Amino acid sequence: GDFKDFAFDGNKTVLIYVSKSSLYDGKYIEEFRRYISELPDITSSKAKKVIDTIEELIGANDNDHKSELVELLRKGVIIHHGSMPLEVRFLVESLVRDKYAKVCFATSTLAQGINMPFDVVWLHNMRIMGDSDKERSLSFKNLIGRAGRLTADPKFDYGYVFTKSPKLLTQRINDTYELSDSSLIDEYADDVGGDFYEFVDSIRNDTFDYELELPVIKADRLRSEDVFLACGRILDLIFSDADLKNVFRGKDNASHRDQIRDDLKFIYTESLGRCLYEAEEAVFDTSIGIFLLVIQGWSFREIVGFRYSKITEDKLGNASFSQPAARLPDSNLKWTYPLFKDVLSKNVSYDVVVYDTYDYLDLVLSFSLNDSFVGAFKIYEELHGDDVRAEKMIQLLRYGTMEENIVFLIRYGFPPEDVYEIAKYVIEVTEENIIFSEEISSAPAYIQDMVEWYLP
Repeated sequence: GDFKDFAFDGNKTVLIYVSKSSLYDGKYIEEFRRYISELPDITSSKAKKVIDTIEELIGANDNDHKSELVELLRKGVIIHHGSMPLEVRFLVESLVRDKYAKVCFATSTLAQGINMPFDVVWLHNMRIMGDSDKERSLSFKNLIGRAGRLTADPKFDYGYVFTKSPKLLTQRINDTYELSDSSLIDEYADDVGGDFYEFVDSIRNDTFDYELELPVIKADRLRSEDVFLACGRILDLIFSDADLKNVFRGKDNASHRDQIRDDLKFIYTESLGRCLYEAEEAVFDTSIGIFLLVIQGWSFREIVGFRYSKITEDKLGNASFSQPAARLPDSNLKWTYPLFKDVLSKNVSYDVVVYDTYDYLDLVLSFSLNDSFVGAFKIYEELHGDDVRAEKMIQLLRYGTMEENIVFLIRYGFPPEDVYEIAKYVIEVTEENIIFSEEISSAPAYIQDMVEWYLP
């Protein structure tokens, strides 16, 4: 019979490997919708609590925010990929470990060592990440290794792998892979082009400034009078009021938002040694807009809700333009393109806005921009040691806040999107200890799980 009927008979768990693009455009589920619609809803109170927590974390408990991610979870259908907020990923993985997951749609993040076994691995997509066929084959073996290993019982345990490309599967399995005994830095440094050459070259030639966390050549470009003036203007603006909401919120403060965006852009382009291309600039502008919301104390769910309402503001027409998040710098990002192309506002996926917002916070702000910004203010602090605002600005860039308790909680390793919720139950936090109030016993389950190690 049809392998689908065998795999989706209600008794097996199925991992379906799909492309990230299909998760964004919704095509990932089309082939399997009939089988999923026949799955019963989860009845476990423990699992329901986890799903309700996910719904709250992403803001999908708002009536206007319809989340397919949450709707599928209620049927035991999981979505897992790298653009999901980290805490949501942890909670989703807990549902799998506790055997509430019947079907999981996943990208290559599951091929990177997460031990979540299934009865069936369904290779809906055979495009595996890797720089060479050998590396792709290694990742492929990691992925199909999710099949089986379902019990600790002393019995022959096995799973199934399904593919429409058996020849490619055979090739991937037969490939061998050996670790190289030479450094990739030495091997490929001359082939690295464009914006990343300076970084690779500085590591190879020992010209990386570990104090500033920048290549020396990039740091030198930040030692200009114009960069110092831009840093000074930013500090004057940031510290012009104790409450940052009074500095950046509302139409009356639009000029303040423009000023800090332009000065930060100048600092970044100086560190880069070139101007930004059109699409790079669109990514940069969006990320700074999100950064300004973060430093005003907006939660992740509030930022997602704000972006969703802006994208869908024309209720009868198409979605407003929004540039998708992408790592910077990227000289291939020359021309802008929309996150939702020719999509009616009413059909905009709330989940995609969640994923894109997390990418802006994670890929763009944390991993692409912050090194240059922090480096600039460290250099400014060296030359203007009497200006204590520079150190506070570095703290704001790294942690999104200058509140000491919040900074400590982030340094302890709590997810930034959860620290304000955790802080409600904190009496005192220092480098030595965290003291929680008695009310922690009535906190949501996911908060209690995160802080359990620190409780007496």
